Amino acid sequence: MIDLLIKNVTSSTHDRLFDVAIDKGVISVIAEQLNYDAEEVIDGRGSLLLPGFVESHVHLDIALSNDGNVPGRKEPYLSHYGLNDTLERRRKQFTPEDILERITRAIRLAVRHGVTAMRAQCHVDRTVGLKHLEVLLRAKEIFSSHMSLQIVVFPQQGLTNHPDNVFLFREALRNGADVMGAASNLDRADDGSTNFKAHLDKAMEIAVQEDVDLDAHVDLGLPPAVHSLDKLETVYLAQKVIECGYQGRVTAGHVSALDSAEPAVAQEAIAMIREAQLHVVSQPDLYRLGRDDRQSKRRGLTRVKELINAGINVAYASNNVRDPLRPMGNFDLVEEGLVLAHGAHMDTIEELGTIIKMSTDNAARILGLKRYGIKAGNDADLVILDCQTPQEALISQAEKSHVIKRGKILATNKRFNELYW
Repeated sequence: MIDLLIKNVTSSTHDRLFDVAIDKGVISVIAEQLNYDAEEVIDGRGSLLLPGFVESHVHLDIALSNDGNVPGRKEPYLSHYGLNDTLERRRKQFTPEDILERITRAIRLAVRHGVTAMRAQCHVDRTVGLKHLEVLLRAKEIFSSHMSLQIVVFPQQGLTNHPDNVFLFREALRNGADVMGAASNLDRADDGSTNFKAHLDKAMEIAVQEDVDLDAHVDLGLPPAVHSLDKLETVYLAQKVIECGYQGRVTAGHVSALDSAEPAVAQEAIAMIREAQLHVVSQPDLYRLGRDDRQSKRRGLTRVKELINAGINVAYASNNVRDPLRPMGNFDLVEEGLVLAHGAHMDTIEELGTIIKMSTDNAARILGLKRYGIKAGNDADLVILDCQTPQEALISQAEKSHVIKRGKILATNKRFNELYW
């Protein structure tokens, strides 16, 4: 007797329908026509089986902080820094109870959409101290059977602009945070200037000394043009990674300014990103950047296809979900993937398949998930979709009929239609 038997499912790597035997939270056997006795049996009837989706970059502690009944922005968009100012006003009113309640709703929504692992950015600064971290650590424990949660310490108010910051971030990492964060555009001096090199130097120093991965927000803006490599934060980050011997342990989020680089500069930058083995997470929230463009409005995506073609590990994520920075989102990576397909001009069969891999296998590499994927011996973190191919999942926005975490069914979803013809 095993715990769970999944029958008659398909995947992009199997020519025929197959079955999956799961016991004690682990995939034990994958083969055709298994006949185990099982506590529970799911007949996939030809449906697509995927490993669980992985949110590789999301600001979980501020998620769902907008009005839940009336989505959208109350005030007009002014600027990225204007949005940060709005966030600063709101988050000062957050209580631990409020943060935990929203995180609970967020994880429920993510699980409903097949997310089984998540890397959460967490505000750590002199204003909130470790308040957000303490709540996220509590949530990590409460929902350990529902979500594999990594916590990134995120410098919302800067890193190098006050001598107490370094101590605070080291304390956060030693108290249970998993990953060092960086966001050099938020490290502003009194005159509004930034020194991204000093910021990234310090973030890398802390990551190396504490022996944790680094997850950096870099090149979030869209300059009119980038004529040289020294203007790209991602290039400097790649140089630091190589200098410190930290290849494979650093993620660059956003990397939007790479799209503004002249082709030759972009080509050199991508070569350096590859040499440093940087992971890249593109955020398909296309509505935010490029608003000041008078014509040919840009949308803030990095050069997704060029990075992939260069052999770089690229993922995408929800980033902000229904908060002051972005009023959209459902923690649904199939939905976000379709937005990316439009924005990045990814429409071939191969490219659509790649998008699904970006939110599963590629994102799992970023989190360093060791027992991930549809393979005997791996954790049974799986999602079954009402379709037969990854491409159909994306284009039809297929329903996630079953969501499974460590062999336990956490969610079942059905889409019901009646057509009177």
